[in-house]
Amino acid sequence: MLAALQDGGDAADIGDAELARSVLWAGYAYLPQGNTTTYNEMISTGALGHLKNPGLKRAFGEYYGRLSSGRQWDGLMREEQIAYRAAIRGLLTRDQFAWARRNVGRPIDATSAPADFDRADFLERARTRPQIVDSLRSMGEVQQRMREDSSDMVAEAEALAARIKAELGRP
Repeated sequence: MLAALQDGGDAADIGDAELARSVLWAGYAYLPQGNTTTYNEMISTGALGHLKNPGLKRAFGEYYGRLSSGRQWDGLMREEQIAYRAAIRGLLTRDQFAWARRNVGRPIDATSAPADFDRADFLERARTRPQIVDSLRSMGEVQQRMREDSSDMVAEAEALAARIKAELGRP
């Protein structure tokens, strides 16, 4: 969607079906969710007592604290998604929107497109809405930050798991 809007031409390398579908696809974002169930269960059952190293217990608690507090990006992402949804309102007809929703995340034939999709009209109207580009850029930046944070949390979890296994004498 962003490429088509910034191209300045007719975005010929993007088919009508992909362009119509991208209106919805561009507004989706993966918000990774942490799960504290195991940690909470360990606290409630006293299983943390198996860990003798106070530094390791503290690191374990700090990890789960960061897992919960690291959700500050979710709100910003949702705000941008709401702004994007408002910006795209009316770009597709109801039937075209339904077609795009049915085809998000699915392979589509490059020659297919929603009924009565007028590419030139669509691009002209979309390019008069700078908030679409603004929202897409912002969502992209937030999503990248969330990916980096998630990668950091995975690496930290793996290191913590290795420390716990070593303390418990497990391979």
